Amino acid sequence: MTFVEIAPLVAGALFIALGIRVSLAESPPLAGRWRYPAALSAAFLLYSAYTVSREGPTGFWVEHTRNLWGVQIWFDLLQAALVGFVLLVPRARAQGLRLVPWLLAVAATGSIGLMAMVARVLYLEARTASGR
Repeated sequence: MTFVEIAPLVAGALFIALGIRVSLAESPPLAGRWRYPAALSAAFLLYSAYTVSREGPTGFWVEHTRNLWGVQIWFDLLQAALVGFVLLVPRARAQGLRLVPWLLAVAATGSIGLMAMVARVLYLEARTASGR
C-alpha cells in the first residue's frame, strides 16, 4: 500500500481512538491543553505546505469539482469548519479575540486555522484562570 492509501486509514483510526478517549475521560486541567491543537495545527500546516509545493496551490479545487463526491466533501468540510467556528465564537469573544481575522484564517486554511484558533482560546482561558 502507498502513503496515499495508508494515511486516510491511519487518520480515521486516530479520529475514532481520540474521540473515544475524549468521550470517556474526565476533563483535563486547563493548563497546557492548548498545546495539542497548536501541535496539530502546526503539523497539518507543514504537511499542507509540502502538498502545495508538490501539487500546486489550487489542487484542492480540482478535487472538489471533479464529481458529485468531491462537491459533497467540499460541502461537508465547509459545514464542519463553520460549526466549529460558530461554537468557538462565544469563548473567543469572551477572551477578547478579534473574530474576523480568525474567520478569514479558517476560510483560507480550514482546520489549520480552526485548530490554531482553538489553541489560542484555550491558551487565553488557561492564562485567565491562572490569574496572569
